[in-house]
Order: sequence, then structure tokens, then C-alpha cells
Amino acid sequence: MKKVYIIGMFSFAALAVNAQRVSNEYAPRVSEVKSEIKAKPTNQQVEKVIIWSDEFTTPANWTIANIGTNDEEWHFSSDPTLGETVTTLPAALVPFASATAANGFLLVNSDGNNTTDNDGTQIITTATTVAPINLTGYPNVLLTYQHSFRWYKDTRGVRVSGDNGVTWTEFEMSNFTDYSTPNQNSGNPEITTIDISAIAGNQSQVLVQFYYDDNDIWAWYWAIDDVSIIEKPLNDIENIGVYFSGTNNEGVEYGRTPVDQLDASYEVGGSIVNFGVNTQTNVSVLADFSSFSSNFTVGTVASGDTIGYNNVETPSLALGTYNGTYTAVSTEETSGSNFPNNIGLRSFAVTENMYSQDGIGVYPPATLVTGAIGSESFSEPVDTYLASMYHLKGVTNLISGFEIGLSASSVAGAELQISIMDTASFFADGLAVVNDLNGNEAKSGYYTLSASEISAGKIGVAFPQPISLAAGAYFAVVQVINTGTTPIYVLDDQTVAQPSYASMINTLSDLGVATAYSNGNAFAIRLKMGDQSSVNEIEGLTAVSVYPNPATSSTNVAIELNTESIVSVSVTDLSGKVVYSTDLGSVNGVQNVAINTDSISNGAYLVNINVNGSTSTEKLIVRK
Repeated sequence: MKKVYIIGMFSFAALAVNAQRVSNEYAPRVSEVKSEIKAKPTNQQVEKVIIWSDEFTTPANWTIANIGTNDEEWHFSSDPTLGETVTTLPAALVPFASATAANGFLLVNSDGNNTTDNDGTQIITTATTVAPINLTGYPNVLLTYQHSFRWYKDTRGVRVSGDNGVTWTEFEMSNFTDYSTPNQNSGNPEITTIDISAIAGNQSQVLVQFYYDDNDIWAWYWAIDDVSIIEKPLNDIENIGVYFSGTNNEGVEYGRTPVDQLDASYEVGGSIVNFGVNTQTNVSVLADFSSFSSNFTVGTVASGDTIGYNNVETPSLALGTYNGTYTAVSTEETSGSNFPNNIGLRSFAVTENMYSQDGIGVYPPATLVTGAIGSESFSEPVDTYLASMYHLKGVTNLISGFEIGLSASSVAGAELQISIMDTASFFADGLAVVNDLNGNEAKSGYYTLSASEISAGKIGVAFPQPISLAAGAYFAVVQVINTGTTPIYVLDDQTVAQPSYASMINTLSDLGVATAYSNGNAFAIRLKMGDQSSVNEIEGLTAVSVYPNPATSSTNVAIELNTESIVSVSVTDLSGKVVYSTDLGSVNGVQNVAINTDSISNGAYLVNINVNGSTSTEKLIVRK
């Protein structure tokens, strides 16, 4: 099964998590949401032959029509801060970062002009090119534009006519009834490219129209700039949606997986899109992770077609970080200006005892896309519960607590509580905390956030005693307390497309009504597996493990870091005498230090891991 189809093909009733129901809302009412997001990286653009373009500097080039009941319509703006009308936007969307935003752009704003939902003030507006565009001599053409938006229940897209407006073909971007396809926040700018060859190729009277309907909902905004029609390249295959997912993880991809939670086999795959004019022959893909690889024969891909590929592999995975490069080639395209989009990337880490959906600190920074959601993201509910799904594989799985990635927007004094909840209850708008195999409730006390933890970008919260759970799927839940004065925001990794049930949000109103929503990304809510009560909380240091322990001829010190750090390791006896030391220098990610204990006498020792001047200490027994 290709991961690209997993969400559509899985029935929630059939999931191992036994989900009863998921709220059909893709996201909560966005006028009540204040989330943060970094700009999405865009695919490297192809070398372009521009046939026609417009930077929205001349209003006379466009006909604006308003056929709704609200006075708001498309209009030209020269304020990239969007401050004239749009309110409460995340910092990454402001200013609008199109190439020529300062010279003017097209803007429609439901947020600033609707007062309440379904009050009879619907915004329906179109912006249409005045002069027909002559594409005679260009049979293969693409429409491309830069834009940004914040989406909620609007219907939005672009129409193209090849006969001066007699007939139109619609390319829908969002729809009132679709809660899964659009992202709530766009990139800045987001770049959209559409093949309009069948409609506009070789036509002399081409019109372009942008349409927007807020459906009488307070639906935020849409800004558009730098629209152009370019010649379609002859050869251009694109490698999209690459994935690496355990066969027992229901399509969820994990940024970090402990050794004892690895699957026996993994699905490796993606999809090939032929975005060029020519049919591509002998298409193949190599997914190379250095220590293992997977080869795919895709075959012939006609222009405009999309073909998925996948294998089930059984790689031998040791501790460390794995960076995979998925490279697609065809007989017709092995290099050139379009080749960068032939390459897809996927990274993950195998750890000793840290389990995370998110890949913050693992994924290459250039590919990372993050946001944050927390206690101030919802205006009405008192408390918000953020949840990440984890598949536990062992017969008995020990969890010490969570590590939680924090946004710098969090404020000292904020409170949170961690728990592990039943997935079926959560899907059904419930908040049932599980009891572990020893009858202990999987729930912590309330924890107060400090300024140093916000500065470090993470916090470690422990259960009163390690929680022991049977194999199965669970939600790791962080309850963020809404006080109105001390907000707390948890990082949300949006780099990898996850199934809708991979992460969830549940809001509890002051009337005690809980409502579950799909988040579908990867909250930075990480399981600290095993009993880690002896590990000091040190900035940059995620986990430490010494194994085997007791040691005979050798032992290993596994160190996991979430930021570039200066690290050294030493072993001392109980009197402080150094019997082993090594400097690792500046390192990040998972590090493994092998120590030969043949020359070390039997007895008790201390393993000292120094990270940026702070030391975490583990006990080591040498017994030959």
C-alpha cells in the first residue's frame, strides 16, 4: 500500500487503535486560532520561458466583480504587512513575501469584513484579466503564481478560459466541505503551478480569473502576486511524497525510534509525476540511506500522469541518524535545470530511549517546517489537550515521562500536565487516561514552566513513577492550561505529511464539553522510554544510556543531542580518578562512544557526559 493513499483507504473503525469517530472539522474555527508557522520551503523552480506575466501594479489590467452580499471584494494592496485589514496573523505570514509585494498585490479579506458566521454577509468575488492573452505558438503552457493565505471553510481557486470567457475550466484550491486538503497556513510565499495546456495551449484569447467565496464564514484572507504563464518544459519528472514508515505504524512516520521499538520491516516509497511534455521512459528511483538502499523500477510515465512506487524492506538499523536521498531518473532526464525536483529527502534517527514523531533536530534545517499550538490558540475552551500517537511494540513498555519542544512565545509560569490516553476515547471526544500494567494512572502532576526551559526550547516532565504499558497504540497528551496571562505553545513539526490521526487536538470548554480535532502533523511531544530518572536535564542533551551494564570487555555510551553541542565523555572511579576520557568535539544527533573495559578493574565507576560545560552522570559496573 502506498502511503499517499493510507488516509483515504484506512477506515477508522478498522484501525488497531479502535477509533470510534473523529470530528469532521479539519481544524477549529480559525478566528479563534493563533498558531505560528515558519515559511514552507518551496520546490526549486524550473528554468522558465515567460510568455505573459502580471505583478498587480496596474489595477486596470483586471476586472473586479463582487456578486456577494458583503462590500468586501478583491482589491489591490501595497502593504505587505497586511495591516490594513487582516488581523492576528502568525509572524511567518507577515510581511507577505512575494517577489514584488511592495509594488502591489491582489488581496481579499474575509477576516476584516465579516463580523459573525452565517449572518447573511457572504463574500463572493472574482478578479479577471481584462485583455485576452495570446498563446499562439505555445501548445504547452503552465500557469504559476505566488500567494499566501490562512484557510478556513472558504472556496477558492483559479479559472482559465481559452475562448475569451465563453467557457471556463476551474482549478479548485479549497472547498467548504474539504477539511483535509488545504493547510490552515500557507507558505510565504506559496508557489502554485498548474498545467493549462489542454485549455490554453495555442489559443489566442486566454483569460485568467481568481475566485473567492468565504461561504458566509469568518474565513481569513488570500493574497496573490506575480502571476505568469510559462512554457512547459519538455522533460520534467518530479519525485513527490517520499516516505519511510514501519509496516505496523499505520502510516505514521517517526523522527526518532528507540531500538526496542523498531519495526521488523518498513515501507519505502513515493510517487512520480511527469510534469513535462514528453513521455518519460525507463523511470527508476534509488532511495539511498548509505547503510541500506531500495531500488524501484517505475517504467514509462506519460505526460501528466502520477505513478506511485513502494517496497517493503527489512533494513538492519543500529543507533544513529539516517539521511535518505530518493533520486528519480529517466532516459530523457538525468540532469539539467529541472533535475532538483527529481530528488526527495527523508531522515530519521534510531535512538536508545527517545521516541518522537517530530524530527526537529533530526531533519536537515533546510527542509524543516514548524509551527506551534498551545493554550492561547483557542479563545473559547479553558484547556487544550495536544496529542501524538505512538505505537508501542514490546510486551512491556516503560515510559519515564515526556520531553516537550517549546515555542519561544511561551511565558514563564505557564502550567501543563502530561498523560497517556486511550485512543478510542480521544477520537470520540473523550479524555480517558489509561492505567498501566501495575494499576498506576498514566498522569503527572501539574508542572510550571521556567524561563530557562523556554530559552532551551524544551522541557522534561516525568511521571511520578515510570509507566509500564502493553503493546498497542496510545496518545501521548500534553494538557496546556489557559490562564490568559501565561501562554504555553508546543512546537508542531509540519515537515512530513502525516495521517490525520497521527496527532490530535481536544478542547475542553468551560461547560465541560470536549471536542476532538485532527492536527495531522507531529507535535514535539516525545516519549522518554525506560527509566531515565537518573539523567540530569541539560540543555541540548536528550538522552543517555550505558550498555551493556554491567560490562565485561566493553561498554557503549549512547548520547542523543537535539542541538549542536561540545561534548566530552570520561569514566572515573569513585575516588575521582579518570580511567577513560575522549573529546567528541562539536556534534549533534545520536552519538555512540565504545569503551574498552579490558584494562579497567572490576568495580563501580561513574560515566560523565559533559555537554557545553554541564555534566550528566551515569553509573557503570565492570564485572569480568
